[in-house]
Parts: sequence; C-alpha cells; structure tokens
Amino acid sequence: MKKRLIFVNNNLHSGGIQRSLLNLLANLQGQCQITLLLMSDTGEYREQLPPEIQVLHCPPLLRILGMSQRELWPKAKGLYFLRSFLVVLCRIIGNSLPLRVLSFFQKQLGPYDIAISCMQSERPSILYGGANEIVLYRIQAEKKIAMVHADILHCGSNTPAVRKLYGQFDSILTCSKGCRDHFLCAFPELRDLVRVVPNFHDFVGISYFSNQNPVVYPRDKIHVITVARLSGEKGLERALEAVQACVAAGILISYQIVGDGPKRAALQKYAVKLGVSACVAFHGFQENPYRFMRNADLFLLPSYHEAAPLVFTEAKYLGLPILATHTSSVRELILEDHAGWVCENTTQDIVHCLKQVCSNPKVLKEKRDWLSRRMYTNEEAAKQWNNLLNNQEP
Repeated sequence: MKKRLIFVNNNLHSGGIQRSLLNLLANLQGQCQITLLLMSDTGEYREQLPPEIQVLHCPPLLRILGMSQRELWPKAKGLYFLRSFLVVLCRIIGNSLPLRVLSFFQKQLGPYDIAISCMQSERPSILYGGANEIVLYRIQAEKKIAMVHADILHCGSNTPAVRKLYGQFDSILTCSKGCRDHFLCAFPELRDLVRVVPNFHDFVGISYFSNQNPVVYPRDKIHVITVARLSGEKGLERALEAVQACVAAGILISYQIVGDGPKRAALQKYAVKLGVSACVAFHGFQENPYRFMRNADLFLLPSYHEAAPLVFTEAKYLGLPILATHTSSVRELILEDHAGWVCENTTQDIVHCLKQVCSNPKVLKEKRDWLSRRMYTNEEAAKQWNNLLNNQEP
C-alpha cells in the first residue's frame, strides 16, 4: 500500500521553495499518495503541479499567510486590514503567538503516514510562515517533518520560540551540508533530528527550455546574469555597484537581471543613479529563465545569506560559471565542484572579484568547458528520500 503524504506550503509563487517542492512532487508521484495543502491557491507555478496531486486549500482567513498586502488589495479588503493589524502586532510581540492562533482556523486533517512542512520559520518580526504550526497542531500523522531552505543562523530565525517549534518534529531536512551546519550552530541540541536531503532538479526540463529561443548576446561584451527574487537578502545593489566599477575600469559588460520582487523599482532607480542603466536589463519574472542563462558568460549571486540555491546547480548544468558571495553552501556547491569563484560577503570584495573575473575571458571559457563535461543527476536526492520514506538511516 502506498504511503499517504501531505505537504504544506503557503503558495505556488515563483521562488526557490516552490520550485524545489514542484521538483520533489514530480519525483515522488506514483510512489506515494500525495496531498498538497496550500494557504493560498495562487502563484505562477500553479499550472505546473502534477495532475495526480490532490490539492487542498486552507480556510480563507489563512490566505493572509500566503498573500502579500498588494495581492489582497482591493479584492479582499477585510483580509487586507486584518493582515495589516497582524503585521504591526508581529513587530511588537513577534509572530509566534499570531501564527499559533491562526493555525487553529485550519480544521484537523488526517490520518497520514507523513506530514511535511515545506517552509522554515522566519524571523519573529514578520508575518510569514505558518506551515510548521499547521503540520504540528492541525494534521494527524505518524511522522512529522520540517524542511529547511534557509540559513537559520543568519536569517533572523535563531530564537527560543523557533527552537521549541523545531524540537517537536520527528525529522528536520536541510538541503545541503552547509545549511545543516548553520542550523546546528543555531540549535545544537537538535542534532539527532537533522539530516541532509538534497533538492531534486528537473534536468530534462532545464535542457529543453534552455534551447527554446535562447537569447544570443553580442560577443563584444562579458554578459553577467542574475536569476533571483528581487528582495533585500539578495544584495543586488552591490552587484550594480560592481558593474559600475567594471564600466569605470573600461570593461565591456552587460548585466541581465531575471526575476521580480519588492526591490525591483528601487534597483531600477539605483541603476540610473549609478549611471549604468544602459548596460543593465531588468527582464522581470520569466517562465523560462534558462533561455537567458544558456549563452551568458557568468552567473552572479551577491546574497547576504543563502541556503542551497537551486539556481547554482541549474547554472552548472548549463555550463555557466558562478561568482557568489560566501554563504552557507558555497563550499560544496561551487568550490568543491570547481564551478566558479567565491568572494567575501562585502561590497568591496564583490567589486574586486567581478572586475578580476570579467577581465579574464579566457578563464571564463576554461571554466565553462570544464562544467560542460560534468554530469549531474538526482541520484543522491532519490536515495535520501527512499531512505526517509522507508524509515532507514541516511
């Protein structure tokens, strides 16, 4: 008999957690009976769900955990004002109590063999999350699992309330060794619960879509690309400053930014202020970012903190060298794989390294040739999930 699994997430908007979830569901379908519980049935990835997945929806009130203020206004004014009140409340007392109370509006579900929270707990001052609370308090399951796709040590979640929450799970899955190490630095007493389970990747899809009308860049410049949600932790202001320094040094460079988010307007204004708007292109959200990555010269991710970005493996698979700031998983994903360069997590070193790399097109080509000869598979991810589903040790 197939095991019954239920996954809980806030929405299916474009983002690393959502894309990781889609890849996971695609690989588990057929092996298990899968249900997905969404707080808000919204997002660009909604149409990509495997048809065999049963989708359940939280009560309308819990939409405030899966939608932003901008999405709620003016369609749901009541929820907009409620969310506004709770946002202020979280800034005063933290989000632990509001999330716990909101979770009880979800009716009890189950029984299931395994209940899985796809979202980590966030820093106390913002109204975000809720998946951990719903899995722990509102779903009947033999085993309860929390997935962590963030650097808990540096994203603001290292609090006693979050420690207590995670301590109630049977297992905690981190997506990389670096992510695990940072989690254990924050919560060392939870060591026995934590295991590393890599993300699945849709390598067939990446290859297919990268060849669908790929962008052809003029070869008289070095073409740098970032594919990311345009939010504060990605540090893209620093990338723009590094591009400005390259231009000032006479390096012919273009910078392609693929993605959308709350910082987009500010970043566009900053590019104008720095005088680099002519060589910076904002493409917004793209259903097929791989066509932009296919022929680029360098992938740049100047984040303040990261867990294990899916886009690192996607870039490597496409033969695209990477320059990234020092975050939790860069050693295993970039340095040990000889996939590019890692700089210190400062604006000064981002500027220095980007100028150095872009001044050496021969080195970039050698790195691309190396990556193009590598093989990437989902073998380890499949092995770990098989162990997990069959109650085996990693």
